[in-house]
Amino acid sequence: MKLALTDRQKEIVSSLRAKDAGKNAAAFNSLEKGVMTFADIDALCGIINAEFMMEGILPTFEPNLYGLELERLLDLINRPRLSS
Repeated sequence: MKLALTDRQKEIVSSLRAKDAGKNAAAFNSLEKGVMTFADIDALCGIINAEFMMEGILPTFEPNLYGLELERLLDLINRPRLSS
């Protein structure tokens, strides 16, 4: 299943890739190719969740605008796992 990322989602993925410093390069490469294993999905979901916890919530524990973007990206990346 090829995932159709928006331009903004591509920007976020690029930023997350840079922050990850190559530790999960294979998972990011798989996302770009659109052929992800469950391990790739798990790795990417973990990275997005960590970013959400650090940058995506307000002091009230509600998501900020960036957090909402991360939630949408997480839903998109996790979709293949949920549909199997």
